[in-house]
Amino acid sequence: MSKNKLCALISICLLLVFIASPVWSASDETPSTEKPHKWLKEIGFLTGYGTASLEKKSADYEVIPILPRFGFDINPIKGNIGGDLELIAEPIMNIVISPDANVEFGASFLLKYSGHITSRIAPYIEGGIGMVNTTQHTHEQGTQFNFLPQVGAGLQFFLNNNLALSGGYRYRHMSNAGLSDDNSGINHHFILVGVSYFFD
Repeated sequence: MSKNKLCALISICLLLVFIASPVWSASDETPSTEKPHKWLKEIGFLTGYGTASLEKKSADYEVIPILPRFGFDINPIKGNIGGDLELIAEPIMNIVISPDANVEFGASFLLKYSGHITSRIAPYIEGGIGMVNTTQHTHEQGTQFNFLPQVGAGLQFFLNNNLALSGGYRYRHMSNAGLSDDNSGINHHFILVGVSYFFD
């Protein structure tokens, strides 16, 4: 994906989020009966396809992501801003299919901001950092343990009040943060699809 297309995609998702903000704020002002705060908001699963170019190998670094996710409601810290804010814990159990058959395992922690623009459609943006150990050896990275700063955006389509399908894009940078002199970084582009259950 070219840099211009990536910027356009993220800009469109950000625009949808900010257009929807007044609607979310209005919905938050609706009086409601006080209930005990429930921390666990979402349980979901993501998969898809990710690819990154490698300078010294003829094949790209291709990944099939296996990403269970657990979303925790942290709306109390955002005050009167509309929408929903979650802390996402995301175990990583990815399958590397190129340049060699390998695996990645670790965990990511993301902040996710979302909200409905219709009764069924909710755009989201998310970003955070993870840690991963990969059995794939590359010239770019001198260590198999790496950090994963990442950012993404997408849409959720609600089938009912609790169940939603999702689709989105995520950019992931793999770096060992200077733990080795070989640290030119690997930049993955992911297309992700998944399903989530949201608790009332």
